[in-house]
Amino acid sequence: MSDKDLDGTREGEINDVEVAVDAEAEVCLNQDEVQNDTQDELQTKIEAKTKEVEELNNRLLRLQADFDNFRRRTRQEKEELSQIVSNGVINQLLPILDNFERALAAGATQDSGQLLTGVDMVFRQLMQILEGFGLKSIEAVGATLDPAQHEAVMRVEDPDQPDGLIVQELQKGYMAHNKVLRASMVKVISNS
Repeated sequence: MSDKDLDGTREGEINDVEVAVDAEAEVCLNQDEVQNDTQDELQTKIEAKTKEVEELNNRLLRLQADFDNFRRRTRQEKEELSQIVSNGVINQLLPILDNFERALAAGATQDSGQLLTGVDMVFRQLMQILEGFGLKSIEAVGATLDPAQHEAVMRVEDPDQPDGLIVQELQKGYMAHNKVLRASMVKVISNS
């Protein structure tokens, strides 16, 4: 090979190296741009997610405040309704209170028969009002013991009567709206 050929080959190699270096430099620049673009995109996405988290957090705080306000309003409404019901019951019982006062005043000047008649009338008036609210007395004497409605506090033996028969009511029991308010205290037959 001649020097000329060598020089040509070297020039070609140098050109090839320059082209390769230029290409690699261009790749590096592109990578830097891509990396910069990626960082910008990531920063934008992070900012968007941060904003979304803040919005959701604010929404959660508003919902929690709304729920607290709802609970407070519900509690107040319940208290107000309870007061309205109580006032209604008291208003219906006031005439009975008046009648008891009249009966007591009349009892000081009249015989006991009239006093008993007056108290009986007041008792019936009270029962009518309470029955209007759903109160019912629990039947006991002659019935079979039902632990859901009766409380056996005394037992007597009588072989002629069936076991569990209620023979005496010691304290009356009451129900309201099919719920036992107070069980009847009773005396029952126990043959065991």
